[in-house]
Amino acid sequence: MLGQNSADRTVPIYSITVVQRALKAVNYQRRSGPSLVDLRGTVLLPKAQGQAKVEVRNGYTTIDADFKHVGPPAQFGTEYLTYVLWAISPDGRSINLGEVIPDGSNKGRMKVTCPASTFGLLVSAEPYFSVPYPSDVVVMENVIRPDTVGRVEDIQAKYELMPRGQYTLNIKPQE
Repeated sequence: MLGQNSADRTVPIYSITVVQRALKAVNYQRRSGPSLVDLRGTVLLPKAQGQAKVEVRNGYTTIDADFKHVGPPAQFGTEYLTYVLWAISPDGRSINLGEVIPDGSNKGRMKVTCPASTFGLLVSAEPYFSVPYPSDVVVMENVIRPDTVGRVEDIQAKYELMPRGQYTLNIKPQE
């Protein structure tokens, strides 16, 4: 319509664009006892590293993880306030395992359980701990060690990510 000003138009609150990455998944189910997998920093946080001890128990999997050189998440933008550890199933389903809270020396430790026995692990920067999907600010991913016990799935686990910037809200100043 002619004469319609910008304040009269509606704008969607948010939009979702799917981004995919590939990640090796490990089937820990056929193992009696724990298995180790390394966590390595991505290009966003190259000095980050970690290790996870994974063990399948009766109906659940325990993950005992240590992290080092994990700087503040706000370095990726002011909307990023924490890190979250994720289990990604071979079909791409993301399971939020919990918040990674580094201490004053940029180290962290967590013990969590997971309902799945085949998954890949990753850590992403997030605006809050209970997000349902990982952002695309992936700072660490699992790396299969030579002594990792479990069947490495030949498939690459592809998972959906919330693109960077989706958590920001841009508001035009009122005229």
